[in-house]
Amino acid sequence: MKTVMLTFGMVSISLLSQGCSVYMAGTQPPKVDVATFEAGMSRDQVISKLGVPVSSTKHEDGTRTDIFEFYRGSATGWKVGRATFNALADVFTIGLWEVVATPTEMIIKGDKVTARAEFNKDDMLKEFVVPKSEKVAKEETPKSPAPDEEMK
Repeated sequence: MKTVMLTFGMVSISLLSQGCSVYMAGTQPPKVDVATFEAGMSRDQVISKLGVPVSSTKHEDGTRTDIFEFYRGSATGWKVGRATFNALADVFTIGLWEVVATPTEMIIKGDKVTARAEFNKDDMLKEFVVPKSEKVAKEETPKSPAPDEEMK
């Protein structure tokens, strides 16, 4: 009887202790592909992908600058795979896996990314910039030919 109670207690603890890494893997934000932000997107489309901006400045000429903060996130399959593995590892190690998995999930979450979005008077995206990265979207402006190109 003592063995049954001990086994029941250990199984209960292992099932109840799961959660930190499993929850963290399962609730990680969806993947954000900054390359999809193209000039001409509406402000509402940008907000639907990144959430509400942390800062928004409306300029006198009617244009707007928004600052967004977000995590790049993970693809759904990758999140489900990690959550499943963490849950199984928790069961087989009687919860000891959490010592490794929780810090790992914190690292996998990644760094917070800050981006600047410039909108025209009609709230259409002109430029989307992620600092320490390349400009992802920029409104095309017609270029005049260089003086030596005109002669050719």
